[in-house]
Parts: sequence; structure tokens; C-alpha cells
Amino acid sequence: MNRRRSWIVLPAAALSVAALGAAVVVVVRAVSSKESPNVADAVAVALAAVTSGMAVLGWARNRAAPRAARPDQVSAAKDTLVALVRNAWRAESMIRGLEPDPIPVVWRLTDDTGLLHHRHLIGEGSLEGVGNAVAELAGDFLKLRRRRLVITGGPGAGKTTLAIQLLLELTGKGRDPADPVPVLLSLSSWDPAAGDLHSWLTRSLERDYEALGSAEFGSGVALELVRGGHILPVMDGLDELPRPHRAAIVRALNASLDAAESYILTSRTEELAEAVEDAKQPLPSAAVIAPAPLTPADAEGYLRTCLPPAPGPVWENVLDGLRTGELKGLSQLTAAPLGLWLLRAVYIDPQADPAPLTGRLGQDPDELRGHLWDGLIPVLLAARSPGASPTGRAGPPELTPRHVWDAGQTRRHLSYLARVLSRNGTRDLAWWRLGGLVLDADERRRAATTTCLVVGVLFGMVAAFAGLHPLVTLPVGFGAGLGVMTTTLLGFTGTPGHVSVEFRGRVRDLARQITIVLLLRILIGMVSVSGVALVADAQPGLAIEAGIWAGLALGPGLVLIQWMQQPTPLTAATTPYHAWRASRTLAVLCAAVPGAGGGVFTGLVAGLANGPWFGIRLGVLSGAFMALGFGLTMLRHSAWPAYLITSRHLAEQGKCPRDLMDFLDDAHRLGLLRVVGPVYQFRHADLQDHLAAGTRVPARPRGGA
Repeated sequence: MNRRRSWIVLPAAALSVAALGAAVVVVVRAVSSKESPNVADAVAVALAAVTSGMAVLGWARNRAAPRAARPDQVSAAKDTLVALVRNAWRAESMIRGLEPDPIPVVWRLTDDTGLLHHRHLIGEGSLEGVGNAVAELAGDFLKLRRRRLVITGGPGAGKTTLAIQLLLELTGKGRDPADPVPVLLSLSSWDPAAGDLHSWLTRSLERDYEALGSAEFGSGVALELVRGGHILPVMDGLDELPRPHRAAIVRALNASLDAAESYILTSRTEELAEAVEDAKQPLPSAAVIAPAPLTPADAEGYLRTCLPPAPGPVWENVLDGLRTGELKGLSQLTAAPLGLWLLRAVYIDPQADPAPLTGRLGQDPDELRGHLWDGLIPVLLAARSPGASPTGRAGPPELTPRHVWDAGQTRRHLSYLARVLSRNGTRDLAWWRLGGLVLDADERRRAATTTCLVVGVLFGMVAAFAGLHPLVTLPVGFGAGLGVMTTTLLGFTGTPGHVSVEFRGRVRDLARQITIVLLLRILIGMVSVSGVALVADAQPGLAIEAGIWAGLALGPGLVLIQWMQQPTPLTAATTPYHAWRASRTLAVLCAAVPGAGGGVFTGLVAGLANGPWFGIRLGVLSGAFMALGFGLTMLRHSAWPAYLITSRHLAEQGKCPRDLMDFLDDAHRLGLLRVVGPVYQFRHADLQDHLAAGTRVPARPRGGA
């Protein structure tokens, strides 16, 4: 919409509010043509008029044309994004144990001519280096002609680890401000049929880095960053997608790029070869690197650096068997960085007896891998107790779990979630999609309908007790129940919200909200309530006074809610737990603020006219109605109520803890889960597959969309 059309919106909203006021007058006259409505009836209809007016104003504001971002705002947003990306992934790298001792994997250009597209088109740089000295690899990447890099390798080869290390190096102190900002994204969130690379990057930036939505950066700054070539997408997990999806990604990636655009992509070697073959096109000018297998000598050398100088005779037997190949299973497992990390985490860090490794376990790589995954959960729970440092050193307290969890229950809960994800063909554990994963369409409708009926019946009973007219009692109960049901149903397909209470740099925006939006909302309240009061044969002075108090009761709170949903440049990168807390806070505020304002206003008016006891009863009722029937429907992001119903359902069945998000957050702090934007994933796909291989979850019926 252009700016000229946006000026038409507010007059149209004003006319709509006037029409609503006229409709209220007609309805009230039709309901009672011979006798004047009582105070309760008048207040109930007034609240309906106010809510309708507020809804119209909300529509008007959403239709207003936003201001485009200026070049200086785009530059400031880029600087902010660099800091957000680096801070987020430094914390994540500590949780994943990538610092301070990464495994020294050697990377070099692949010899596979089916993957490497014309060596002479790649540019300078040998692209050969060691994972624990990533600065050289980053320097070679910057020398590439088009800066396109594909990181390949087998399972557990350290592809994502290298991508994170490169991201941190490219956002470090020595970065050129003109270089694009590397942003790591999971390819599971890109559906090429729904949009090209640029639209996906824009949506991902807006979702994962809410600070880009700050008013200080103007509107659409994420799109401007993408269009201006300021983003280096680091796309992780091509191999974790279904085979047809992988080929579609390759085709969409090639079709979306111009000659100057760059990227980093990770995939297992076999899956990448299949994607290129199915797409019938290579990845032009992309350097494809692969890790050199870790030799038994390499593995022994790394393990010795993790052990004391004199590890003891049992460890010497293990290391000798690894070096000579006598322990075949151990040698195969430690040929990949993941196996080395598991061995260190389960046996070396907790100083466990390695004797089992010298027996049958040391001969069978699959059995040994399962044994190590099984031992990982109790080991991490014991090592990272609340208040302890994750690495045994002094570290940030936010990287340690905040609660004590039983190892057996932790295993059962994670196994259930792993089976749910695997059954639905995804690696992403998004809390706001949980209801859609574990409840079919009929179950979701039943949950929402049951909530509606319970709320409706309770409100109807209380409304009748408060002395409202029967023609008002039914709409009150129905409206409250319908508001909850609508919010719940929308929440199953909703998205997380965000709340910011940071005042720095936002005083001007808050002043603008107060001077424009607040005055309009007070005006709507005055017009609606005053009109109904006049219909109820109140004195003109009293009617106008009631309207003023109604606007003052509801307007400020609604303005505050809207203002708090606007992010600031200081807003941190989105994580699942923070998104959940913000959505919960937003839902509570959207219910509490209009509920409190409407309840106080109604109670005062009714109390002055019919006595304090009646005012209290009607105030409580109308406040609750405003909270549920109107407040929750204001939610632009209504995922939390649906999540609450789903999590309680799973807790009653014993499948998940009641405090599910606290559990998931601690599982992330323990290093069992990883965070990619607002979603959780298991630390490694192999861990999800291992946990999902237990007792099978019955397939849920699919009763609709």
C-alpha cells in the first residue's frame, strides 16, 4: 500500500466506529422499546461496542503503510546483526563443547568430479586446513571467486561444527565491515515451493533475530539486507531432508543466486551426490571440501591429550588396541569426530573405568555407539548439576541446568519426543507446533470445544447470578467461550510472539504511541460508552463522563501491550525458551490488561448506580469477560494457549514433564539438544535415531488438516 492510501485508513476506521455506535443504539432500542435498560445491560453492550471499536482500530493500524528502511538504517541493522549472530553462536558452541579443544579434523578439496564443478572457476586458496585452526580455512574461503563452500563428509564428520567455527571466525574482530554477515540456518525450514532463497532468508531473519523489526531500523530492513547482498547464508543439514526435497533445494538455490552471491552449505557426501544427480545440475563455482578420515594414530593422539600423562594400564590397553586395530569396533567408531567426542564425554571426562571397551564392545562399532549414547544422558546429568560449570571451569551460569532431573525419566521423555519427530519426518522440535504433532485435527477441535463449553457455562452462570438481563447473559457466556476457543484453535497453527520491556532508545516511539494511538482509543471508548449511556436515558454529562473513564480505563493498557510487542536493537537472538516465555507473557498481558481496565470501569459505574456489592460482582464478571472474550483475541501470536493444553495433555499421560519447556531448556544446557533459531533439535541426528528406536509410538489417526 502506498502512503496516500494509508491516509485513508484512519477516516475509514472512524466511520466504521460511528456505524458500530449506531448499530448499538438500534439494538438496544429493539431489545427494550418500552423500558430503559438497566445499568448492567447498558455496560454489557458498551463493552461490546468498545471491543468492536478497538478491533477496527487494530485493522486500521495494520493497513497503514510502513516506512522503508534508509541506507544508514540498513548499515546499523547489519552491525547489530553481526553482534547478535556472534553472541548467539558463541554460547551455543560452548554448550556443544566446541571450545576450547575442538577435534583436529583435516579438511581438503574433494576429488569427486561429480561434486566439484570446474576447479578453475573456484578461485585462489588451497582450502586445506585443520578444524582446530579454522582461521586459515576462513582466509581461504574469503579468497574464493564467489565464496561458495560446500562442507561434506560422513555421519559425525563434524560438518556442522566446522560451519559454526567458520561463522565465529567470520564475525570476529578482523572481519571487514563490507563483508556479508554469516547467518546459520537449518534447511528444514525452507520449502522451495513456498518461496525462493531470498524470501526464505528474509522470513528466517525476521523470525530468528527480532531486533531487525525495531522501529529504529525502519520497515523491511531484513529484506533490504538480503537484497543488498549483506547476508551470507550458512545452510545446515541438506542430508536431513527427504530425497525429492534435497533436489528441489539444489534447483532453487541455483535459480535464486546471482553471480556475486555466496553461501556455505553442509551435507553428507552421499546425499549431496544424490541431490545433484536428481536435480540434473551441479552447484556452480562451489568449492566442495571433505574431511580426511581420522587414522587410529590420530585418534590415539587426541585421546592422550585428554587423558592424564599416566592414564593407567587399562587405558593403555585400550589405546594399544585402538592403534593396532585389535579393537575393530573402537577403531571404526573413532574414525569420525563424533565417536571421539562420545568416548571422551562418557569415559574420559567422568573418569569412568574403560575396561568394558576392551571386551565385546570394542569389537562391534554399532553396539559401542549405542552403549555410548545410552551412557551420555546420566553422565551429563551428573557432570552438569545445577550451579556447576558445564566444563568444570568457571563459566556463565546460564549454560548450566536450573533443575534436577532423573536420568531414567529424562531418557523416557527424550525418547518419546524423538519418536514423535521421527514419526512426523522432521528434526525440528518447535514448541508451538507440538499440538499439531501429537494431536490430530479431531483431538484439537475437541480440546478447543471443551474449553469453550466450560468457559461459556461458567460465565453464563455467573452472569445470571450478577443479575444481567437474559438477553445479555447468553452473549456474555458465548463471547467468553468463543474467545478462548478461537484463540486455542488458532494457536495450534500460530507462531511465537515477542515482548520487550526495554526503554532505552524507545522513549520517542512510546511518546508517539501515546499521542496518537492512545488518544484515538480514548476517543473510541468515549463515543461507544457515551452513546450507550445516552440510550439508557442517562444525563448527558454523566454519559460523557462515563465515556471518558471508559477510554482512560482501556486505552493506556492496550497501547502498552502494542508497544511492548515491538522489538528493540538490544533484543537478543531468538531462542525457543525465550520465545516461549515471551508468548506466555504476551498472552497474560493481553488478557490481564483489558480485563483489569474493563473490570474496574464497569465495577465503578455499576457500584455508583446500584451499590458496591453489585458493582463488585459485575466488575469481576466484566473483567473476566474482557480478558477471555476480548483480550485473548487481541493476540497476534496465539501459540502459547494451545501449547499449554498440549503440554498438560502429555503430562497427564506421563509422556512429558509438566514443565516441558523447563525440561527442554535444561536438555539444551546439558548438550543433549541444540538450538537453531527458535527450534530445538537433538544434538546429533544419530542421537534422535537412537532414542527413537525404542518402544514404538502408535501412529495417530489423521482426521483432517
